[in-house]
Amino acid sequence: SPVNLSDRHYFQQALKNKRTSISEAHIGRVTGRYIITIASPLGDDIGVKGILLASLRLDELEEAIQDVLTDEIVIVSDDTEQTLIQTSSTVPDGYFIKSNSSIAHVPWVTTAIVIPEDEHLYQHPFFRNLVIIFTITNILYVLLVNWLLKRRLRKEKEQNEIQKLELVGNLAASTAHEIRNPLTGIKGLVKLLSEENKDKKDQFYFEVIQQEIDRINAIVSELLVLGKPTAIKLNTYNANEIVKEIEPILLSESNYMNVELKIHYTLEEPRVSCVKDHIKQVILNLAKNSLNAMPTGGKLSISILKHPGYCTFIVEDSGIGIPKEVLDQVFNPFFTMTKTGSGLGLTVCKRIIDSYGGDISIQSTPQKGTKVEVAIPLALDDD
Repeated sequence: SPVNLSDRHYFQQALKNKRTSISEAHIGRVTGRYIITIASPLGDDIGVKGILLASLRLDELEEAIQDVLTDEIVIVSDDTEQTLIQTSSTVPDGYFIKSNSSIAHVPWVTTAIVIPEDEHLYQHPFFRNLVIIFTITNILYVLLVNWLLKRRLRKEKEQNEIQKLELVGNLAASTAHEIRNPLTGIKGLVKLLSEENKDKKDQFYFEVIQQEIDRINAIVSELLVLGKPTAIKLNTYNANEIVKEIEPILLSESNYMNVELKIHYTLEEPRVSCVKDHIKQVILNLAKNSLNAMPTGGKLSISILKHPGYCTFIVEDSGIGIPKEVLDQVFNPFFTMTKTGSGLGLTVCKRIIDSYGGDISIQSTPQKGTKVEVAIPLALDDD
């Protein structure tokens, strides 16, 4: 049924001022409840054509506020100091904390009252902070223990590697010469027999025997490098010149394996203090590994770069690569991925580079290629 609200003050205010008006708390003629009403004029530049009304039930507002409170008391009053909402029927006596705040766009004042309790003020924050500190301490303890365990395992692993190398070194030092002596005799006798027997089948067998003897000699030589370090005389060389001396060997091996070789020399003169044959052995070993990784051909690149304080040799190929799960084992003695490899080539390279205070690292992607970076310090007069 139609209800006449035009006599209401908020209605007249909205009609007169052409702005939204908010009523005082009152009993609504439509709802019959304790409400406030918002009146908003509708119209255009010519004039107001109607008033849009919306009612807010104060009891529901009060319940909504109570749902988010614990021990606090909230009182909302209008500009006439009439209480619109009060979440508690009584305001406590004694000491309490009170704060007032005005509400924007509405002529209301909100008063919040908090009754302090020692138990709430001190015990709850204390136990909460104690739990937080305990949790953080346990997390830090676990992280520390984990770090110590990893450090211990890493040291044990390094110690095991050192013991392996020492074992191999002792074995090499005690047996290498004894192995080479009979090999020299065997090699000479095989050569004599090959000169006396010209049969093609026999010559083939003699050639295989000679190759295997040479292979044993190469393994013994690598074992000697792994032995206890001996006194060596270091000289200063240009890194470019060292690689240029073995360039014919690299080109010959690359052509034989149908591999495209590119050597990039630096325009500067990186001078390194080393034994020239050691660096040659490292480059040749790395190049040999790259060639073996490209049985059907590919690309091999050797680059020399000069940096502040050190020189870098980069050997990069487009071969079959190294699986990620075994990449961290390539420097272990006797680890090999080929049938004919001794598993000592990279171990020898690392031993040589470590003796110069340098570093060797490998990056590899299966079926895409491998990149080896060797860094050794520059000579003192070239820093």
